[in-house]
Amino acid sequence: MINYSIMEVVILMKKFIKKHKKQMIMGVICLVIILIILMTWLFILPSFNGNKYGDRLKDEKKHKISDKVISKIKDKAKDNDSVSKIEYNKEGRILNFTITVDSNFGVNQAKEFAGSIINEISKDDQKYYDIQIFIDSDEKSEQYPIIGYKSKSSDSVNYGIAGGNNG
Repeated sequence: MINYSIMEVVILMKKFIKKHKKQMIMGVICLVIILIILMTWLFILPSFNGNKYGDRLKDEKKHKISDKVISKIKDKAKDNDSVSKIEYNKEGRILNFTITVDSNFGVNQAKEFAGSIINEISKDDQKYYDIQIFIDSDEKSEQYPIIGYKSKSSDSVNYGIAGGNNG
């Protein structure tokens, strides 16, 4: 059995590196190139897949909000004389509804109407999507705009006054 001291091993390594200088440089260059390719493949290329939501929308096909549901919601708005317009926009896992109401329409009535919109969406879909409801009046009003938010993990809508007006 050969016993080398640490100093002897260091001296032997230096001699080996001097003797094989070109091969060592090529080996280090190859190692660096392999590391660069590996880092690019693992960290940079996945960001070019074109989906800004990643895999958060993988079950979206199971929870598609149909045009029929949206039409039903818009028909409810047409049936209510105080609601002048309703707009729908889906962004990722958030359903946005913008409701424009008459400035004389009471806040509680508007919240009730917003609740009827949410009830048109199935319970299963409500557990998949967050729902935001923006209620504004067609004229300047002290009580509007208000914003309602229902988290997918909650059964209730939380309301706040837009712009920080707490009056």
